[in-house]
Amino acid sequence: MQYNKTLIEKAVKFLNNKNVEVEHWGADDVQHSESFAICVDVHNNRIWTDGDGLWSTVKKGVKVRYANFLVHKEIDDSEALGYYWSGGLAGNINYDGSGKDGTWYDGGDVETQLINKIKDKESDGMIYGNGAFIKNLQTYMIESCDFDKELLQYLDFDYSEQGMQDDENVNLDVDLDADFWLEAVNYAKEQGIEIQHRTDVEKAA
Repeated sequence: MQYNKTLIEKAVKFLNNKNVEVEHWGADDVQHSESFAICVDVHNNRIWTDGDGLWSTVKKGVKVRYANFLVHKEIDDSEALGYYWSGGLAGNINYDGSGKDGTWYDGGDVETQLINKIKDKESDGMIYGNGAFIKNLQTYMIESCDFDKELLQYLDFDYSEQGMQDDENVNLDVDLDADFWLEAVNYAKEQGIEIQHRTDVEKAA
């Protein structure tokens, strides 16, 4: 596929940012499909909720450690390319849920027969479903990571209904075109632009 050069250059600027790392690995006996990930370090900066969530009415500046956006290549003959990049329940936002220094307080869980957890009354509830939190993370990426809004067509994310949220971890569905980002990585190499490659990205089975 032919990608717009201007967008590739914008992608390279994002990947070259000190807060951004990438990882790409092929299929093997453990990892059965090719995978690609972009990790954004947030460095415990506060990403705000607005109190208008499905599972919480708390407005807080959440200390976020990082956001990880991961996709796997899935072979599918019905697709024009013979495959697609799957990011269902493949991303996550990792945060400090201790309640200390005004950050989010995960608290405890209420026993339930439901698949997803229910938080107790002392907890701030769950971040899951708070639209402002996702938008404010995107704002952080724009302001601190050289992310351009036009790149949302190649990297977008939202809450995953399949996994919702664990303590200190919000699960995401990721819409990421790894072919585009790999082309950006190769273009950076050709131009002598350094891209940080992460070595400790969790390789989900």
